[in-house]
Amino acid sequence: MTSGSIDSPRTLADELRSRSDAELSELLRARPDLLSPLPGDLSQLATRAGARTSVMRALEHLDTFTLQTAEALAIAERPCSQHALTALLPGGEERLPEALATLRSRALLWGRADALRLVRVAQELLAPSAGRPSATGLGPTLAEAAAGMAPSRTQALLTACGLPPTHDPVSAVAALGALFRDPERLAALLADAPEAARSALDRLTWGPPYGTLGSGAEAARSGAPLRWLLDRGLLMPTQPGTVVLPREVALTLRGGRAHREPRPQPPPVVAVAEHAAELVDATAAGAAQRAVDTVEELLASWEHEGPPVLRSGGLGVRELKRVAVTLDVPEPEAVFWLELAYAAGLLASDDEADERYAPTPAYDDWLAAPTGERWLRLATAWLAGTRVPSLVGTRDGKGRLLAALGGGLDRGPAAALRHRALGLL
Repeated sequence: MTSGSIDSPRTLADELRSRSDAELSELLRARPDLLSPLPGDLSQLATRAGARTSVMRALEHLDTFTLQTAEALAIAERPCSQHALTALLPGGEERLPEALATLRSRALLWGRADALRLVRVAQELLAPSAGRPSATGLGPTLAEAAAGMAPSRTQALLTACGLPPTHDPVSAVAALGALFRDPERLAALLADAPEAARSALDRLTWGPPYGTLGSGAEAARSGAPLRWLLDRGLLMPTQPGTVVLPREVALTLRGGRAHREPRPQPPPVVAVAEHAAELVDATAAGAAQRAVDTVEELLASWEHEGPPVLRSGGLGVRELKRVAVTLDVPEPEAVFWLELAYAAGLLASDDEADERYAPTPAYDDWLAAPTGERWLRLATAWLAGTRVPSLVGTRDGKGRLLAALGGGLDRGPAAALRHRALGLL
């Protein structure tokens, strides 16, 4: 049975159990981190596929429209039908099946076409919250914004909107939500709104959904229009002096669109200039030769006495400045050549008591090789490497300064991103 014919799976693990070997292989190719360590069974694979770090990495590899599809699912009712999702992404109907297939193949989405669900962590990462706004520009639902509100207050909102009273806050919020989701009823309610109140809604409709009441004369001018909106639940108070536009109101005012501009197609690539193939080849050959010469110059300067290794690991700031002067390049470029030589195995610590950096035995073999092979070793090391030289000079999560050739520079997705960039080029 294929994933498209799953009969009411209860969990992601249920859906994975119904997938074919080919579909599982596709998942593991798209998310290779799920293989480390090797999962014992499909339940363990499903658990790992829902882990926060893995989900974040999978979301980072989505194209723009597929990510917009996931963001729309995160603000839709759960579970969401494909029909309802199509209404949230007008203009993307043709690409929507492909986007859903991608999300499903990468175990970010499960369920039947009429009951689609993001995995829980993806839902949490993409759904709007006060501390983490959504790319959709939408805010919390009315029920979320009204959490903790006094029952008498919810009944007062019903009365102001011309709705009959209910017996509990839950049904009161449901009645308000139904009003706000109905374009005709919402338009009738807003027909009596002060012009300044409509202007306030217009400013919040496409996000960010949070606004402040201001102070002094500004608060006095906006007080009555905002009070009109607050009295009807069209704006909801959050923190003192702050209001938020409920998601139901914003979606109706947007005409049901999750994004201001759905982008189902990639932007066109416009050629800035065109160059003859012979010129490109010659320029590339020159750049390759420069790379080989620069690394050779760097390591030759360290053959007799290399710089000391910091006690915490890495190269000191003063020594980095000397490398930049020796190579006659800016410091960030000097870091790049240092890290490239290190990744290629041509440079390492000598492991002596007075620990210093020095060329490795592999450097002698590299010097003796033809220029093409020397460049190939450097290019291969860069393409397969996970260290990110541009992080040098920044600080890690504990506030420690990251040094060239030191720890903390590894980033797992770096190699995949380099492969992807070259593929696009």
